[in-house]
Amino acid sequence: MQAPKVTLFNGQNAYVSDTTQRPFVTSVVPVVGDFAAAQQPVITVLSEGTSVNVQAVVSSDRRFVRLTLVPFFSEIGQVDEFQFEGERSTTAKSSDEKQGTQADTGGMLPFQPGLSFQTQGSSETAFSSNGTTIQQPEFRFTTVTTTVSVPDGGTVLMGGIKRMREGRNEYGVPVLSKIPYVNRLFKNVGIARTTQSLMLMVTPRIIIQEEEEDKLLGVERP
Repeated sequence: MQAPKVTLFNGQNAYVSDTTQRPFVTSVVPVVGDFAAAQQPVITVLSEGTSVNVQAVVSSDRRFVRLTLVPFFSEIGQVDEFQFEGERSTTAKSSDEKQGTQADTGGMLPFQPGLSFQTQGSSETAFSSNGTTIQQPEFRFTTVTTTVSVPDGGTVLMGGIKRMREGRNEYGVPVLSKIPYVNRLFKNVGIARTTQSLMLMVTPRIIIQEEEEDKLLGVERP
């Protein structure tokens, strides 16, 4: 969004927003029913971007405008996630082990005295769990409140709002980079710093309805 324009009456508030909304599951509420239980997620929507609240009051001589500006800059950082375990189920399969000696089968099968048999059992166990993932985002914001008097058609500039980010990356040989005093030869450390400056410019213009009507109709008043 570049150079938005709003029209408001004398003393009225105006709000301009250029944000992106992101929903997060920040909590759960247990819900219990007849022979059943569940978890209802609580969704929180956070806005990331820039918004401005402005109030304009025109002076009695219609030459100056008193502006009350409240800019709001927000940003969503790292999001931490963890899981609430809701249900766990276990499935097990097993078989027994048997030992014995072959007996006479009455002529149906060849009989071998002293022949023994053995059966070994096996077991399998499977675990499964269901739950709800909770998100805890890091929310950073900057806000300023100020009141200025600007002439008709003039521009007020708000600056001095800076954001600084710093990141550290380390690369090296898996084993040699952990040895004291020797690791300097086998690893590389990089530090990056990013600085962002935010500036806001507001230009008020006084609109008189009679003069605007005369311009549209082409009428010139003495």
